Amino acid sequence: MTAIVEKVLSAKNSAHDPPQTFVVMGIDGAGKSTVITALVQELNNEQIPARKLANVAGRRWLNNFSRTSGIPVPHLAQELIETTFRLFNVARNSLTAAQAPGLTVMDRHLYCQLVLRHVRGHKPGILLPWLAKKSAEGTTVILLDVDPYLASQRINARDEDEESVEYLQAARTEYLRLAELNDWLVLDASKPTTLLVDQLRMIAGK
Repeated sequence: MTAIVEKVLSAKNSAHDPPQTFVVMGIDGAGKSTVITALVQELNNEQIPARKLANVAGRRWLNNFSRTSGIPVPHLAQELIETTFRLFNVARNSLTAAQAPGLTVMDRHLYCQLVLRHVRGHKPGILLPWLAKKSAEGTTVILLDVDPYLASQRINARDEDEESVEYLQAARTEYLRLAELNDWLVLDASKPTTLLVDQLRMIAGK
């Protein structure tokens, strides 16, 4: 009976947890989705409110469409589509995170689009960097850093898409530059998922 009462009280108190937002980024194959899903599931199992929100841009879908259909998507069109989708998802998910109790963990962010632009040799512009910085205010930004060769192995193992090691290396370099510039937390994503979840819980105080 005592255990049931404690569980009910815990659930009741957790509903009043103030909103807290993590933004998790990293190169493809860093294990972002795997770690976030494991973290949210573990917290929910303990009656701690938490949710995962994905700030997707449709890049994987566009690349797969181009490969399977044989129809190339012009770079400028792809950039416009990706940025539009990412902006919409970040705006929508930021509103959700601001109103939801407990921990919201965002998978990717507008900074990911800036990294893509950099790797593609495109200029960042003025508006997107400003929007990225403003929309990340009040959040804890975490970079999952991993060696590009390990990331490539993980990507090949899931057999859903493909990325060159050169692309992954260039993206990693830019992510690390942004992390140093903006004072983000950097975690070693080569470590086991359980250990990364423990580290994230420690950072969140949960």
